[in-house]
Amino acid sequence: MKILVYLSILLTYLWLQVFISTNAQLTKFLSIDCGASSPYNDSDLGIQWETDDKYIMTGTTRQMREGPDLPKQLYSYRYFPSPRSKQCYVLPVETDTTYLLRARLFPGFREALSVDLPVDFNVTFINNLFFSYSASTDRDRVDAIYESVFYTFKRKEIYLCLVPGSKGTPFINSIELRRLPETSYSITKSLPGVPLFLVLGDRLNMGAKPGDSFFRYPYDDFDRFWWPAVPPSFPNFTTFEVEESSPIMKNLTFVPEPIDVIDPLKFNLPPNRTLTDAWIGPVLAFQIKRSRLDTNEVYVAFYFLEIRPDSEVMDNETDSLSECPICFVEDISSGDCLVSRNPTQVTLDKVLLNDNVINVNVTSYAYVTGNLAVDPILNAFEYYYRYDFNISATYSKDKIALHELQVSFGLQDWQGDPCFPVSWDWLACDSETSRIQKLKLSHMNISGQIPGNISNLMELTEIHLDNNNLQGAIPKSLVSLPKLQRLALDNNDLIGEIPIEFQNKEGFTFTGNPRLGNMTTGSNAPGPSPQISGAVKSNKRAGILFQAIICLASLFVITSVH
Repeated sequence: MKILVYLSILLTYLWLQVFISTNAQLTKFLSIDCGASSPYNDSDLGIQWETDDKYIMTGTTRQMREGPDLPKQLYSYRYFPSPRSKQCYVLPVETDTTYLLRARLFPGFREALSVDLPVDFNVTFINNLFFSYSASTDRDRVDAIYESVFYTFKRKEIYLCLVPGSKGTPFINSIELRRLPETSYSITKSLPGVPLFLVLGDRLNMGAKPGDSFFRYPYDDFDRFWWPAVPPSFPNFTTFEVEESSPIMKNLTFVPEPIDVIDPLKFNLPPNRTLTDAWIGPVLAFQIKRSRLDTNEVYVAFYFLEIRPDSEVMDNETDSLSECPICFVEDISSGDCLVSRNPTQVTLDKVLLNDNVINVNVTSYAYVTGNLAVDPILNAFEYYYRYDFNISATYSKDKIALHELQVSFGLQDWQGDPCFPVSWDWLACDSETSRIQKLKLSHMNISGQIPGNISNLMELTEIHLDNNNLQGAIPKSLVSLPKLQRLALDNNDLIGEIPIEFQNKEGFTFTGNPRLGNMTTGSNAPGPSPQISGAVKSNKRAGILFQAIICLASLFVITSVH
């Protein structure tokens, strides 16, 4: 019996560990297959994918024929044929947290069901341009991957929006959010003034061999993509050049020693897979052609770890053999020395660019024992384009009032910030004040009553609600709008009276509402309709008859008593 009890306790413990581990990943990873019909587990990656249904309310899903050597999520996508100013996903995040955001777009094979080309559109997040996508010919039918790192501050959700361009229909295959350690890429939250975000240029594993592919989770706990960089040229990266070929040092048996003092989850560390191989040579130099020219600032990170089995890497204060790599990127250098086999904290260094290329050189200050000089090693390298956050957002009270209006009129499928980066089709906003100025809801097939809280949109100058199916009375609260110059309520089914303040006022129209009258006392005031007049007379006769019956009953009671 005791054995069964112990076994039951053990199984319960193991189940709890699996449950905790699984949910821990779920809190770190949000993986959305845009257009998938049902959630699924990617057994190769160990990542759970979900559908995008609860994150967006517009668009159409489509399945393509699966092909070789491409992940499953690239064979479904959501596209947006409806001509709206933007289509937005609403993604949950935790406040004061650093995230990696990744979007993938694959227009499909020419012979399979696929996106029609040409197409161009912008993708924004938190009202900032993330990237611009353009595909014109069949040569553009490739897997496009875009990544950004940002800090949430006090946000509990972010908007990822597709803004159509001049050609084609916007589409997207997958969206991934990865919560990063507290102090990694901390530059996104540490600068004073306007916050910034980073857009990935490249993240490179410098010791890869020809034919190696990129890798991600589970080899990288934070699911960063690491692409192979093979001297003297990088396969699939024709914008890279290496000044001279360098041999590759590989030590697959080496495993970095654990860090006892510093929690590695709190620092910007590369995965072990990048640290078991490296470039090695007297001069490591390469040139990167910039893919984005709309900023002159990039942040770079170099990752060094001594993996030569015969190298005695000692403390830098001793006279024993050690090396100190020096990394030059344009006008900045990093002089962090290798003093142990443990990966040290890596920070992002700021670089100011004046050209359309980034020149990278790695040399060393070699401590010489006899005639021995040590060549530098470079294990990995990444760089990001730096952008200031556009912190513009719709005025909070206007946004609350607008949400209530959406509920009243059934317009909840309009998501994202109402005014930024572009306004919803049926709004006009003042970009300087972030206030809503116009409601343009003509011919929108909306019904119900006009909500009185429209008056909370205090900066409104125009309201267009004509040619719909609106019922009920005109809210008297609209009279309180101080800047209202245009009110169009034509061709609805409104009843009651037109407020005196709106009568005979230029720009205020109410025709096509047969049951709507004027609130006046003059002879021109319309009388009740025949139906209403008949009902009033009938009610009066019924009242007189009722009173007569009461009187007769009272007399009968008094006579009976006497």
